Amino acid sequence: MSKLTSKSPPIKRPQSLSHNLIGAIAVSAIALVTAEADAQSLVTTPDVIGQNVTSVSQLSDVRPTDWAFTALQSLVERYGCIAGYPDRTFRGNQATSRYEFAAGLNACLDKINEIISAGLADKVSKEDLATLQKLQEEFAAELATLRGRVDALDAKTAKLEAQQFSTTTKLSGQVIVSASASGSGNDFLVDPLGGNPVAGRANTTMISRVRLNFNTSFTGEDLLLTRLEVGNTGTNLSNSLDGGIFAGFAGFNGSSKFDYSGVGATASINRLRYDFPVGRDARVSIGTAMSLNDHLDANSFANDESADFGIGMFINNPLILPVNDGAGAAIDWNLGGGAFSLRAGYVAQNASSPTADTTAPNGTINRGLFGDTYQGTVELEFAPKNAEDEAPFAIKLQYTRASVNNLDYNMGGVNLEWAVNKAIALFGRYGFGNISNRGTAIAAALPAYTSATSDSLNPQTWSAGLAFPDLFKEGAMAAIAVGQPFVENKVGNATQTNVELFYRFPISDNISITPDLQFIFNPNNNSSNGTITVGTLRTVFSF
Repeated sequence: MSKLTSKSPPIKRPQSLSHNLIGAIAVSAIALVTAEADAQSLVTTPDVIGQNVTSVSQLSDVRPTDWAFTALQSLVERYGCIAGYPDRTFRGNQATSRYEFAAGLNACLDKINEIISAGLADKVSKEDLATLQKLQEEFAAELATLRGRVDALDAKTAKLEAQQFSTTTKLSGQVIVSASASGSGNDFLVDPLGGNPVAGRANTTMISRVRLNFNTSFTGEDLLLTRLEVGNTGTNLSNSLDGGIFAGFAGFNGSSKFDYSGVGATASINRLRYDFPVGRDARVSIGTAMSLNDHLDANSFANDESADFGIGMFINNPLILPVNDGAGAAIDWNLGGGAFSLRAGYVAQNASSPTADTTAPNGTINRGLFGDTYQGTVELEFAPKNAEDEAPFAIKLQYTRASVNNLDYNMGGVNLEWAVNKAIALFGRYGFGNISNRGTAIAAALPAYTSATSDSLNPQTWSAGLAFPDLFKEGAMAAIAVGQPFVENKVGNATQTNVELFYRFPISDNISITPDLQFIFNPNNNSSNGTITVGTLRTVFSF
């Protein structure tokens, strides 16, 4: 007995496609041809297609109105040849169109052809062959249209396969462009620890940063992140403060400048790490270029320089993340899938240096993966979920042990956020601890700081703010925050205070514009320095 044939050639399917996609193409013909009948395409995806049913009557929108239904029903029940959706419908409330019916008929033709090709022709009765022949004649036009559409889809799929970048890697990117104007009441800003004064007036500047992320997954649950970063080295007046009192203390260097400023004009690897699950509730990350703020000290309203605040002290706690970047590892463990999560991270900035630094002013610095400069942090979060499976309240308790230039850091911290309702949220951070030079004056480690005669400091840092999600438009957000990056009465005659407010307005899913205003009072912990005002218009493109 020969194979069944029809007036149109058999449907060709590309062999290199995944099994799920092959199933999707074959079955989604039902949805594709519906567009011919009602001018509205049905959307089908591999995760909802391909569950076989054994009766046409199980497909609730197929009605037994004529002989063709009864005939196809009999074939389906004997050969199991129609695939439908889990909700047992063809995704619509209309009666089955002739095109949809032809798709079901085509599936039975393919199924019986497979049986005959396997040498099991005796399993197909002559009556069934006669029924199929009659159905083919009745629906010849629809079958021809169906196969033409699927052949066109096959051609488009083959073209996509030939031109695709990678089967495992997706490219995403972000571009930040901002115009920044800043100024102070002083011609020069004084450093109370003896550093050189810096200019107190600045011209308008343009700052840009570009990031390209190559997101690679091998299993669907893991992630190899490779990020390239480049900028125009643009800065503003607030960057100068981090060359003053904050420059010598890890974490505070960058607490006042924009987090996206100062990026070099030569492309470099900003992230290179591999994330993978361990068990059901834990995830581990390891890498040669990591940032702990990807894993620790997160806050829904103050954590992303592209979406909310721009300056470092509102992005992260400078005491909890004094080192932040380097080679290392991190783990995130949601205990039993409940309200508590335990996280830990470790990075070393000089992991690629096998030899010690004997030229350091504070004695020999032992570098490498477990040498100076390093940081280890643990964090315990409590974030109970409500009936909507959301966590409007979260509190994180943190501890950091670090060593930078042979200075020992022992720090504690708290990170809090509370979405009071859909329109308003509270957030804040607090850090405290000790920076010690192991019995020797701080100035021995930082020669420019000639007035730092104490062998240890006990700095504090804090920030608090209000956020207004979806203000005037869904996806928008306004917020204001105030904080002090370095509270220590041994440093300066006052305490620097930062205030920042912004409004992020989404133009589209891929473009947002953010006016931002920043005030810095008592810059460099010195009351003789005039208030610095920084105005910025930030535009972010994402793709």
